Parts: sequence; C-alpha cells; structure tokens
Amino acid sequence: MDNVQGIAEMAPAIKYQAKPKRYYFDVALGSILLSGEDTGGAYCLLDLSVAPGLGVPRHTHSREDEALFVLSGELEATVGDKIFTLRAGETLIAPRNIPHQLRNPGKVANHYLIVFSPSGFEEFLKVTSVPAPDDAVAPTEPPPVAVGNVFELAADYGIQFGD
Repeated sequence: MDNVQGIAEMAPAIKYQAKPKRYYFDVALGSILLSGEDTGGAYCLLDLSVAPGLGVPRHTHSREDEALFVLSGELEATVGDKIFTLRAGETLIAPRNIPHQLRNPGKVANHYLIVFSPSGFEEFLKVTSVPAPDDAVAPTEPPPVAVGNVFELAADYGIQFGD
C-alpha cells in the first residue's frame, strides 16, 4: 500500500478533459489529450486521424519513444526497414533514434492514439499546428501551415526528417 500511495503522490494533478481542442497537425487531424504538464513530463498522449493515402514522411526522434495504438482503420508504420500494417486493436512501438514513417493505406480515415515518452513532442505540435473546427474531418491534403520553417523547428525538438 505504501508503494501505491507514493505513486499517487507523484502524479501532478487529476485532469479531466471532456472535449479537447482539435488541430490540424500537417496531414493529421487530432488533439493533445495529455501533455507533459499533465503527466509530470513522463509522456504525452495524442488522438489522431489521417485520410486515406496520406501520411507523415520518414523522420527520427532523438528524444522520445513512440507507441501507436490503432482504434479504427489501418496504419502502415515503416520502422527502420520493417513495414507493419496495424489494424484496430493493434499496437507498435517505434523507439527513438530509429527512422520511421506513418501512412494510412486504407480506404477510409483511420483513428489512432500515440504516446510519446518522455513528453516534449506535443510542444512541437503546438507551434506548428493550426486550429480545426469541432466538426473537422481528416484533411485530404495538407492544410495551410502555421509556420514556414517546420524543418528548422523540428531540429530544435530533436526531430530529423529523412534518413
């Protein structure tokens, strides 16, 4: 019991978020469900949806591990030189320092959760995203970008695009 109390005391706060703000994150529509501020820096949790045929280009995180959980549709994840097609209920971890890319190979928008551990990636999304309306759907082409220097900003957050 003492161990459980110690863990509970480490949590920064209880957070309930009934309807999170929605954003366009490049080709994805999503929300930051939990930020590092909410988790004491342990992780952040994102809720994302990508239209068929679209995806995130090959990139590498030097600071965070990335765990994916598909809720609906399909998500193709290329991690290193291995290709995985995840479907509802399936999970994959893309460790830091290994190049990876994500794509929706299906015929409908997908829906998945991503946990980044430790947190920090959500800060990159905050500075590069644009607000989306509550009734928005996954964009079929990238929406206008919030900033023009995304690749430079990515490097500031430990993200490198390409191999």
